Amino acid sequence: MSLRRSTVPILLLLVLLSGCGGGGESGQKTLTIVVNAPFSKSPYVGETIARGVELGATVSNPVDTTEATYRIRVKRLDNALSPRKAIANVREAVADGAVAIVDEGTGVDASWRIAENAKIPIGITYQGGVGLVDPATRPNVFRIAPTDRGIAFRLAEYLIPKRPNVAILTDDSGYGDEGRAALQRSFGSNPEAIAARIRLPADATDVSPQVLQARRAGATALLVWARPATIANVLTAARSRRWQVPVYTPPSGADPLVRQQLADRPEWVDGLTFASGRMTAELGPQAWQSFESQFEGRYGPDPVGVKTSAGDEVVQPPEYAMYAYDFVNVLAAALKQAGGAGDRRKVLDALNQVTVRGANGDERGFNLHNHDGVVDDDVYFARFRDMTFEPVKDDPLSSTLPTIDQAK
Repeated sequence: MSLRRSTVPILLLLVLLSGCGGGGESGQKTLTIVVNAPFSKSPYVGETIARGVELGATVSNPVDTTEATYRIRVKRLDNALSPRKAIANVREAVADGAVAIVDEGTGVDASWRIAENAKIPIGITYQGGVGLVDPATRPNVFRIAPTDRGIAFRLAEYLIPKRPNVAILTDDSGYGDEGRAALQRSFGSNPEAIAARIRLPADATDVSPQVLQARRAGATALLVWARPATIANVLTAARSRRWQVPVYTPPSGADPLVRQQLADRPEWVDGLTFASGRMTAELGPQAWQSFESQFEGRYGPDPVGVKTSAGDEVVQPPEYAMYAYDFVNVLAAALKQAGGAGDRRKVLDALNQVTVRGANGDERGFNLHNHDGVVDDDVYFARFRDMTFEPVKDDPLSSTLPTIDQAK
């Protein structure tokens, strides 16, 4: 009898604790956001996305709704740039009862359906492939990142008036395949601008034969849509043969890995021009500077691993952290609009209705007909010199943007 009497209060205590959301503060429940990103294969991409999510969760906590007060926790899962692993991670997120998945983009063509069956939103914050996001057929997939469509259009708009013979080099990764399709559309009405279309093996360390092929085709510019390591290999193949051809890339050209691989030959990076989403908004740089200060206050500056000719340490601005941060804030607003996380369908519906002020001052949000949170025209060009980059002067949008400090 004494054993029974002592067990009842313990059981009652466990019931009360379970109602608090499993580990949250008293009266609060815990919601999990899973970050599905390539931490082992592309550390910069994985880390910057995860840190943006973590900072967004810190700023949003606690999320007060009519249903409950929530605290957001973040769980990292490594997709290793493998669609199979990315899909397994989404299954794990579903099993964990995640409220959302913030995704680099690998494997989404298959994983979106697994998440959709559980009414879990996926927020893509890196890859811009056109087919990844479709409000009609993939209602749970959203994106805050520049689209491949926007990047490719702006590259064509920038390059064609210069009348170059462009050799388009794309690697055989999913990232390269999506880029090739976007470039096909953007240059479609100007075939005379294309000297060659060449596919690169993503795992090759020597792409000299393909670069030589571009040179023999009469190319006067290279447009390389590939992973960072491949971009570095193209620069090595061209510059080691004293071919000073201009090289243009999508955002992957700004990945620290490109400069790290060429740390011993910084002059080979000079002139590399990339297209990406602008970090500062029309209202000015103040909002971005505030976000950057918050980010560095939590994590410190993000060292690239190279130095300028003056010996200054080069740091990477938290551009893609900004997109992940913004998605978490949109999600928090949707949770409030939905009244809580109890009805997942209401949360998905609310994601089509809320708008927040983004880290750089731009508005971020979605609607029933558009699940992309970055405007296609909001793409600028930057060029490297001395291991840091600054906006180009020969593009109307880019020329109005300030240079982000990258030397510490």
